[in-house]
Amino acid sequence: MSNSIKLLALVFITLFSSCSQDDEENSNGNVNQGFLKIGNQSVELSQGYLENFGVRGNAYNIDFSLKSKSISGEEKGAVVYFELFSSLQNNLSKGDYAFGGYSEATAYTFTKWGQSLIGKNINSEKGGMSVKNGISIRPSGGTFKVIENGQLYKVIFTGKGTASYYKDGVLTSSENDVSFSMQYQGDVKRSEGKTFTAKKAFSEERLEKNHAVIFN
Repeated sequence: MSNSIKLLALVFITLFSSCSQDDEENSNGNVNQGFLKIGNQSVELSQGYLENFGVRGNAYNIDFSLKSKSISGEEKGAVVYFELFSSLQNNLSKGDYAFGGYSEATAYTFTKWGQSLIGKNINSEKGGMSVKNGISIRPSGGTFKVIENGQLYKVIFTGKGTASYYKDGVLTSSENDVSFSMQYQGDVKRSEGKTFTAKKAFSEERLEKNHAVIFN
């Protein structure tokens, strides 16, 4: 009788341990995690956003944004923004996205209008974003990869861009072909994209986009 009780206790402990491990793994799988790296600077990312700007040409203009836990004040923060064209109406299609033009609106491409920032005091401004002390980079090439696009998103970017360096809100220098990368796995907040009515100079007829969703 004693041996039977010990055996049952051992089985219970084993099952409990297995369930706890599975719960922990599932919990960890639902934690938003990622990073933005520009040159040798890196900041963790914690929240994703998907903005749907509707159909354009034969594709759907769906933009993807990320931000760190804090993007203002003395703590260094990060924001990621990519303008993409998807073959799906309400999601970014799985696959690799290459650098392309806005006017062509070709599925599986991202445009030069993306912008990623690392630094202190990141703010929204009409037609873009700014950083008081840090780096702002716009992509000039690379690959944006969508691995998962369901309840949780998983994306990776590696490429190069034109970096602008700021100190106390003043542009101090610019540099081409700067390497930067991004990874993210987690949920995304979805919204309908909003634009300004004014067109930016030399915009190839691209309406200026409102980045307020990132800062709300």
